[in-house]
Amino acid sequence: MDLGRHFKFSSAAISALLLLSCAKIEQTVAPTRKPKECVTEQQSEPAALSGSYIVAFKTEPGVAASGFSSFASESRAHYRFLDSTFLPENDVASIQFITSVDLSENSGRSDLGIFSKSHIREPWSLSQERAASIARVDFHSAEKAADLLANWEKEGKIWFYEPNYISQLSSQETPPENTFGTLKTKYESLNYWWLKSINVVQAYESLANRDQANPAFRTDESINNARPIIAVLDSGVDYQHPALVGRIWENNDINESSCENDFHGCDTTVAKKGKLGNGNVHPFDTAGPGESCFGKSSNCSHGTHVAGIIAGNYEWADPELSRRAAGVCPVCQIMILKIVGKVGKDSGILDSSILAAFKYVSLFRREGSPAVRVINASFGKFVRSRSVGLLVRLLKERHGAVVIGASGNEDSMSMEYPAAFSDAVAVAAVDENLEKVDFSNFGRWVDISAPGDGILSTVPGSSLDVKSGTSMAAPMVSGVAGLLVAQKQDLPFGELRGALLNAADPTIYQRAPNRTLNNDCYYAAIKNNSIRQPLLGLGMLSARDSVNNALTPGQPIFSKLDRVKPGCSVVGNGNSSVGASGIIWLLAPLLILIFRRSKGSFEETL
Repeated sequence: MDLGRHFKFSSAAISALLLLSCAKIEQTVAPTRKPKECVTEQQSEPAALSGSYIVAFKTEPGVAASGFSSFASESRAHYRFLDSTFLPENDVASIQFITSVDLSENSGRSDLGIFSKSHIREPWSLSQERAASIARVDFHSAEKAADLLANWEKEGKIWFYEPNYISQLSSQETPPENTFGTLKTKYESLNYWWLKSINVVQAYESLANRDQANPAFRTDESINNARPIIAVLDSGVDYQHPALVGRIWENNDINESSCENDFHGCDTTVAKKGKLGNGNVHPFDTAGPGESCFGKSSNCSHGTHVAGIIAGNYEWADPELSRRAAGVCPVCQIMILKIVGKVGKDSGILDSSILAAFKYVSLFRREGSPAVRVINASFGKFVRSRSVGLLVRLLKERHGAVVIGASGNEDSMSMEYPAAFSDAVAVAAVDENLEKVDFSNFGRWVDISAPGDGILSTVPGSSLDVKSGTSMAAPMVSGVAGLLVAQKQDLPFGELRGALLNAADPTIYQRAPNRTLNNDCYYAAIKNNSIRQPLLGLGMLSARDSVNNALTPGQPIFSKLDRVKPGCSVVGNGNSSVGASGIIWLLAPLLILIFRRSKGSFEETL
């Protein structure tokens, strides 16, 4: 449970004690080992698209809760209000509606931050609807934007607003390989250690023994749509790659989800009024599928590599490769969500593209149930976007979908989002020795670790290559989640997430340098507390144990870890630095708790 989240304590003194213990976490890690591995630096706030904001407009009661038959009808209903009320403003260049929500469903949710640094002043009962229209608003200039948003806030026309932040992919790029001989040598030297380390083969055997007749494990086209769908939010995928043919989702209802020609997914970087994007989901910086990334942007091959880790089939490359030398979930289908696009002169991932991708995923159902239960997010930024957090929460609550996020590659304890949202799964990376890779982020906010160093997978142009990063670790977890959904499509969110985390192997903390008797860098002690805190999650991903526990969830090996707020994580050299401002920060939640106790609810303030 997060500190401050769903507090039901009867004593304010207990809350104060918990907050003080949180402050001491700044002294958690003793940097006695190599500085690169134990000393972290606070990450700077990411860039944002100038003059572009994500705005939650106050809209008509009842509209957010309306049962729209399609995104088209939903957007028309909201554009009537947005176009007539806000678009006529001289300083507004465009408004792109993304989704409608009822914010009262998420009041008091600490990890969203909607009501913490927001512009909501008036008190609300938990049952009162707060209808919101989430939209991207582009202004003619950044200066005009600041003035107009301030006026809208003052006039009570909006719930909150935030910059249209830019995320980046989370991989350590390596030079592309162009010869099959070099790749084959890498196969032999790597020996697919990552699949062995997470017990994938044993998971397959367990699944085969459990239900030989499970149709989800047939791969013929007639039952194609019965297989688990994993949404990959990334830089696009080479869906003509021979190792991915038959593993890419095919849309049976093209153009029905307000994305033009969405045969395999949606490119939400080109979303426009009334449209979530188009179906050009081939790799970023290419003219189409099948084109090599040689000499192109470093983002070009990222999404294809991630897709191969989840569901690739490598038998085409070498007849000697067995069924075991494949992606983690051979029965899974990849729904491609292209969110990497041009941002000015560079490339990046706008929050508006992430939100549109989440919206697209939410529109698909299978026999009345949500079709997509697993979403891979191998990207992130060091700032918590309220709108992105809101949709992560709604995907959980309305669709039972879990977001699997990369923890980032800065060797930092700073929280990277969306992985760090408490409803997501944050994945750190380990190497062949099951030790933290030197680039991987870590901290009490991390949920689990998975292989992320020297991972062989698909790249555009019918090739394979090796990449490293938490971007490679996240799809390992997504693939195992796909195996769980293959067993039981309607597996509840809590059991799906719990089966992944509760089966994690904690013995990675017995390995040096993760943990030694005199030097606990990633199994850290809190001052005056004998209980050590794992900083690489509950342990190492285990496909075998996750599968075995999915239908009969067991007790976690560790209790679920409290997440560390950004102000509590280890930064700098680990010395405590709580001054006057820190004391005010500590006392503010306590004062609010006392104030709200009479109302029976607590809303966290950061």
